[in-house]
Amino acid sequence: MKFSRIIASALAAMLLVGGIASAQSTLTLYQGAQINAKMRSTLDTATAQIGDRFVMDVVAPYPSGDPSFQGSTVVGEVKAVTRAGQGRKAAIKLQFDTLRLSDGTVVDISATATNNQQTKDLRNGGKVALSTIGGMLLGNIIGKTIFHTGGGGLVGAAGGFLYGYNSKSNFKIPQGSTVQIQLNQNVTIRRQASPPR
Repeated sequence: MKFSRIIASALAAMLLVGGIASAQSTLTLYQGAQINAKMRSTLDTATAQIGDRFVMDVVAPYPSGDPSFQGSTVVGEVKAVTRAGQGRKAAIKLQFDTLRLSDGTVVDISATATNNQQTKDLRNGGKVALSTIGGMLLGNIIGKTIFHTGGGGLVGAAGGFLYGYNSKSNFKIPQGSTVQIQLNQNVTIRRQASPPR
């Protein structure tokens, strides 16, 4: 009888420890949380193609001030491109798909860029740094006039972001440039118990 009680107590303790470990390995990033990341490669409206994948390295300050996000990446793809031309302004729509932690944990995300760095090539070979405004407003401006969508700002809220510049010139989002994205919905991250092999 005592032996069965000992076993039952041990099992209960194991379940409790397991529950605590599970709780400790779960993190929620709430809607509106910001992620700062740097581009690993350059995106150019002159050469980008729909479906091109891109990767960004998450940098400090990290979401929720959590240093465990060091080494994480955000992966996305180009959803639409308009090249500069006669009477046509350049634009590019990016979609942010997944957040991958350094331990291999991957979660789907829906996010909108709120700030970034761009460069525009000048005719004399020089470059000028540019910046953009938030996704909702830019979505209304470019979504209706260039991509002829009726969604306006909702285009950005659907998980992407439209970059544009009020000039009929192509522009670049350079390698190493910082992009700040904001989550459109809550994300629950269940960390892996150990790094993948």
